[in-house]
Amino acid sequence: MSDGKRSKLNASLLALGLLSLVLVVAVSLLLSGEAGMLLTRNTIRLSLAWYAAALCMMMRLDRPGWSAESALGQVARWSWTWAWVVFMIHVAMAFHFHHHWSHADAFNRTREVSGAGEGIYVSYLFLLLWGLDVLFWWWRPQAYAARPPLVGRALHAFMLFIVFNGMVVFETGFIRWAGVAMFLLLPIVWWTSMYATANRPSQTAYVGITTPPL
Repeated sequence: MSDGKRSKLNASLLALGLLSLVLVVAVSLLLSGEAGMLLTRNTIRLSLAWYAAALCMMMRLDRPGWSAESALGQVARWSWTWAWVVFMIHVAMAFHFHHHWSHADAFNRTREVSGAGEGIYVSYLFLLLWGLDVLFWWWRPQAYAARPPLVGRALHAFMLFIVFNGMVVFETGFIRWAGVAMFLLLPIVWWTSMYATANRPSQTAYVGITTPPL
């Protein structure tokens, strides 16, 4: 991909992410008197949409894609980035409107929901590891593409475990059914990606969640 095309694609994906965030915030503020609740819920919904899109694209990346040299790699990296950015905003909304910036309150709420207040530290670790992964992909894309497959697998296994619990086990309604749909879709996308890779012997799939066999 030429530098000009890469710059245009980056600008478009930056604008798309900002637009989606502005729309979610605007809808949340306009459609309810309980803006805090809607902002918290809708930002996690947007984050999970970006997250699911990123995972589906990651499963189809080859080595140039993981080093963000292809268009698909660029889109996947931006999707991964926006998922994390919007998740950060979701956490900020939750702490502002529901926990009043109190770690103790968040600890107690986690204990009420899951039975273990210490689970809040797992959430902090989730946020930290995800952020470091995003930064690594932007800072050193070639090194990111060359890291051991086990690193990517371990990270995504941990994140999927947390997401599954957050979406399916401890949620209800729309979020739970969206989580069920996502976790039914991901194995299908993974299998089709592995099948496509097996039929392209001249291309080498890379890391994380795409290296066959898992």
